[in-house]
Amino acid sequence: MTFDAVIVLANEMDPTGTLNKESSLRANLAAKLMSELRIPYIVTCGWAYRSDSSILIADALKSYLISIGVQSDKIITETNSRDTVGDAVFTKINVSEPRGLIKVCVVTSNYHVPRASKIFDFVYGSDYKIIVEGADVEFNEVVLGKELESELAFKNTFRNVVAGNNDQIMDALKSNHPFYNGQIYPKI
Repeated sequence: MTFDAVIVLANEMDPTGTLNKESSLRANLAAKLMSELRIPYIVTCGWAYRSDSSILIADALKSYLISIGVQSDKIITETNSRDTVGDAVFTKINVSEPRGLIKVCVVTSNYHVPRASKIFDFVYGSDYKIIVEGADVEFNEVVLGKELESELAFKNTFRNVVAGNNDQIMDALKSNHPFYNGQIYPKI
C-alpha cells in the first residue's frame, strides 16, 4: 500500500528539545518508512508541554528528523495537540483534510499501537485508511495498565459521539477532555 503521509507521535524531550530514546526510535521508524515506502510527507505533532521550555515537541521532532536526513520541506508540523487524542483530531482537521491525505501511516511505540489505532480510526472515520506501526521499545505491566486506563478515559470522553464527525468530536474534546477543557491545561 502507498501512503499519503506518515504521522509520528512524540513521547518526551528534555528542556533543550533533545528527544528521549522513545521519541527518537519513533522518528527513526517514521523516516525509515518514508524512505522505503516513498511516503511524501512526515507530520510531527505536539505542543510546548514542558513548563521549563518553550520548545514545541513537534518542532523538536522536526529538528531531529532533519538531523537524520529528512528534507525539511517534507515535514509538516501540527502544534495544537497535547496527547494522542489531540494528535488524531488536529492532524485530521489541520493537515489531512486540507491536503487530501487519505491513506495515513501513524508511528508510535509498540505498546501504544492498539490504543492509537482505536483513537485514529475513531477520529478519522471510515473515509480514511489508517495503519499504525510501532517502534520497538521496552515496556512493562505498569505501562500497559496506563494504556488501558487511557483507553477507558477515551471511550468515556467520546461516548455518544459519531466516529469521524468533526463537530461532535471537537465539542467532546472541548467539554470532556481534561487536557483541553481547562481542567489541567488552558481551555481551547
